[in-house]
Amino acid sequence: MGRPRRTSAGAVTGFVLRLVRESIPLTQAGLAEALGVELDTLQGWESGRRPLANMRAGALLNLRRRLPALGADAALVQWLDAAMDADRIIDAGLGGDTGGPHPLAVWVHTRDTAHMLAWALNGAVPPALAGRLPRPRRGPVAVAPQLAPAEQTVSFDHLRATTEQAAAQGTAGALLHRQALYLASYDRGPDAAAWTAHTLHRRRDLLARRGWSPHWAEARSTATALARLGDPQPLLDFIDRPLPTTTP
Repeated sequence: MGRPRRTSAGAVTGFVLRLVRESIPLTQAGLAEALGVELDTLQGWESGRRPLANMRAGALLNLRRRLPALGADAALVQWLDAAMDADRIIDAGLGGDTGGPHPLAVWVHTRDTAHMLAWALNGAVPPALAGRLPRPRRGPVAVAPQLAPAEQTVSFDHLRATTEQAAAQGTAGALLHRQALYLASYDRGPDAAAWTAHTLHRRRDLLARRGWSPHWAEARSTATALARLGDPQPLLDFIDRPLPTTTP
């Protein structure tokens, strides 16, 4: 399947920014005036055509400080970081990030980032935002930063392929494998559960290890993903074990 061209590389961040603006509340024109930017610039941020992540660090920091000062929900503003991380990971899966290592291989994404990705990939609203979303409105107004079906399919296919490739790298690919597999487990497609369960069960040997191991974090992710698929026992066993207190 060919990869759909993503024209809004900052769509998740833009959606969160829209929620931030509406929490003030201000219109696009009102917020643009308050921030001293062109209306087209703000519209580009919210649509994802102009990703916030492309801003200079100082300008982005200033924006994050200005929004709460204007009356924005500070908790929503904090979600912009996770949204930018989610956009970068999604863009890598859709072919927009072709240089350098995969973003899942270079940093440990947070639970908030995972929730943002789940929101974009399958429409699962982050628990912390459930009470902060606006009521559905008439007209072509997005109610979630969810990817189009074709983009969802390509993204999950990419996560599966990345999982397999990382597994072949051994220890060097441990972080990438763990994170790609964990995110792939959010897939709700007809064959997704079987693939994910099969792949996870191939890693069950990690769950039997006691004490410190370089694969401790992967064992935790494996147990959590299995619980999401309806097999909670590995996670319960994992929780019962004492946490490792020393490293080699």
